[in-house]
Amino acid sequence: MLLETTTDRERFAAWLSAALGHAVTVTEVTAPSSSGGWSNETVLVDLAGNSPSRVVVRVKPDGPAMFRDYDVTREYRVLKGLAQRQAPPVPPALAVDPTGAVLGRPMLVTGYVAGRVPSDDRPSFVEAGWLFEAPPVDQHRFAQSLLRAIHAVHAADWRALNLAPLARDLDRPLDGEIAWYRALHDWGAGADRHAVIERGFAAVQRDRPPESAPCLLWGDARPANVIAHGFDVAALLDWELAGLGPAELDIAWLLEMNRMRTVGAGVPPLPGFPTDDAVVAVYQDLAGRALAHFGWYRLFAALKVAVLMERHLRTAIARGRLAQDHRLLRDNVALRRLDELMTA
Repeated sequence: MLLETTTDRERFAAWLSAALGHAVTVTEVTAPSSSGGWSNETVLVDLAGNSPSRVVVRVKPDGPAMFRDYDVTREYRVLKGLAQRQAPPVPPALAVDPTGAVLGRPMLVTGYVAGRVPSDDRPSFVEAGWLFEAPPVDQHRFAQSLLRAIHAVHAADWRALNLAPLARDLDRPLDGEIAWYRALHDWGAGADRHAVIERGFAAVQRDRPPESAPCLLWGDARPANVIAHGFDVAALLDWELAGLGPAELDIAWLLEMNRMRTVGAGVPPLPGFPTDDAVVAVYQDLAGRALAHFGWYRLFAALKVAVLMERHLRTAIARGRLAQDHRLLRDNVALRRLDELMTA
């Protein structure tokens, strides 16, 4: 675990003290109750000194990782920008070390936000835990709060917040998103390409809709990236995939990720969660416009899930957690979903 040695704790405390402008010392380091996302290592650090009393430290994993580049400044920039607004709620960004000078790996430090996080591990939030056990009316309240928070992300003035550097291609944001996932797949898979993913890239390129005005994107919109107070959103987490592009990208991703946790896992959806059509209708009411070309965005979301699933599996293989040439590389829920959308 991070910050196990006295030397590392003292070095971290000195660096964070300089960033905060007052002295702090590390009193305890613990792992969060959830393993969190697939792409970073996270610890909770308790501090003595002036506030804050607890911070969250996220670093690039040691060894094989999901992404070729770990751009902690991307998340830091988004959190700093959104902190200027009251909505959506995000953790305060406290310090960033993009080069790994402090602990040897790039690092982002944010304030700790108390609350409950829907589980992404099995059993997931649709199978067990506080959201699963809640009455349907409270499940519905959470889902509606999440949709309002996502719309608040999209409503943020990214130009005024100086977030233009998030764009992969500011003039052609869809092309930029497709190219980024294409490059990630090419790097991660090498010569070992899966035919379904290759067909997916061909399909999204062939049928790509016209470019539209970009907005700020969360990039990983899903319940497991939410801290809740009661059943209301208290903070949106995990901004490493944030970017600029059509709002449809976030909504399609939300629906595909929810589908993977339910239909893909053979588990019924939470009774209080809205159907896909209801999610679209609620968001359209919030945005005051229709979601355009949404079938294509669902396909692209499924392709992204398949690419990231493959990266997750190959990272697990490289770390010795799965056998070489594991069957899941050839057949998994993400590949089956992508194939289903292309053959429907």
